[in-house]
Amino acid sequence: MTRLLAALSLALLSLLSLPAHAADRPYIVANSGAAEEDEEQVWSVENWVRQAGRQKSLTIAPEYAFSPDNSLQAEFRRVVDRDNGNGHEIEIEFKHLFNRIAREGWGWGVVLALDMERPEGGPWTHAATSLSLPLTLQLDEASASLLHLNLGVAKPREERRVFTGVIAAERELWRRTSLFAEAARDREGRLLHAGVRHWIKRERLAVDLAWQRVRSDELRGSGIVLGLAWYDL
Repeated sequence: MTRLLAALSLALLSLLSLPAHAADRPYIVANSGAAEEDEEQVWSVENWVRQAGRQKSLTIAPEYAFSPDNSLQAEFRRVVDRDNGNGHEIEIEFKHLFNRIAREGWGWGVVLALDMERPEGGPWTHAATSLSLPLTLQLDEASASLLHLNLGVAKPREERRVFTGVIAAERELWRRTSLFAEAARDREGRLLHAGVRHWIKRERLAVDLAWQRVRSDELRGSGIVLGLAWYDL
């Protein structure tokens, strides 16, 4: 984890030297955990295809913001693994923010998530329940740079509690194109994810091209992440 945080810190320092504007959330683990304000009564949909080692997955994640403080997101995932078999996963997340980041320059909240999984040909089962506390910091007055921190605890089915940690950052390099990075860690593994986001239409339609490295008990490998996101539908 020390190496991951050091690498992310170096990337963040290089990003902070460039002018930019803030963007939405191009992350995998910190996707819903990032404490950013959403619009009121609007939909957004994030989609990404991931490949790491022998495993590929497709995720579709619609989100509805009831208000700037409360939102609900569902992630529907199809996993293809040539060694461990294929399967489906569903994650439901509810996010509540306790203050307004646009007004105070920082924001924090709470995210409650429920995970379900179904192996190929098997029934749906409860996989885990988790609770996390996200914190977002604006690193300049123009909200050009954002730093996200997320600490949480998860309770997998029939296993001990797992403590989780995520650090993520984003910075726009030039008009409508940003760099982002995140590092996540728990007892069972770690993830390093970094890439480029380009806004086809500012704050409405974005595409992501990224690289990931996964190290866990079930999977060890690197690969690409392709994302497409619609916001404020």
